[in-house]
Amino acid sequence: MHRDLIDMFGLFSVNDSLPPTQDHILVEAVRDQVIILKTRDLAAVLEPEGIDISRMPQDARAGLLIAYQRCLANFRFPYQIIVGRKSQNLDAFWEFLHHQAEAWRKKGRRGYAERLWEFSDFMHDVTASVSPQVHQYLIVLPYDPIGATERARGRVALSDEGLKTGCQELSGRCDQVVRALARIGVPVRRLTDRELIAVLHRVYHPVTGTYRIPPMARLRSFMAATEIR
Repeated sequence: MHRDLIDMFGLFSVNDSLPPTQDHILVEAVRDQVIILKTRDLAAVLEPEGIDISRMPQDARAGLLIAYQRCLANFRFPYQIIVGRKSQNLDAFWEFLHHQAEAWRKKGRRGYAERLWEFSDFMHDVTASVSPQVHQYLIVLPYDPIGATERARGRVALSDEGLKTGCQELSGRCDQVVRALARIGVPVRRLTDRELIAVLHRVYHPVTGTYRIPPMARLRSFMAATEIR
């Protein structure tokens, strides 16, 4: 569209007064497995493995749900459970196909091996196009290192000591959640910085495959470079 027509219909200002996209993003930084928001709130994220309770006997299913309810009731801090989707990791499947093809080749069945390699190449092309998705379960643990009194007074600066204290508190809470869920048979792990960035990238760029963008480029794509003070 011609610039004169755009200005005439007022679709945007010539002086580029609109704020940058980063101003609308809540995240300011990711470090030490912690998300730092512009409000100076902190958050850690855990990923539990899903359990298919539909195949469990009714008594075992009921017992697991009761244990899970008690587990959540014992937490004395806020948490949020998020159900989303992520790209399925097929590395183990490709490795299995490779080993099978090599096994056929060593047995002298070259034709079988070549057909398996062709199938592997075909599936690579298919999955690259459709990007198969699986469910992802996340547990977000927030923490406010500022405190209600300081926030009421407008003091929202995050010092190095406050950040250190917040990270330690979140580490303790993460350990508590991991141990509690492990006792009922649900493995849980804490997301790394790269994994946190990948999750945030999917939130702000849901139609862009993360495999196309390097991790640090993902970080710069939605966060402005600012000092944590």
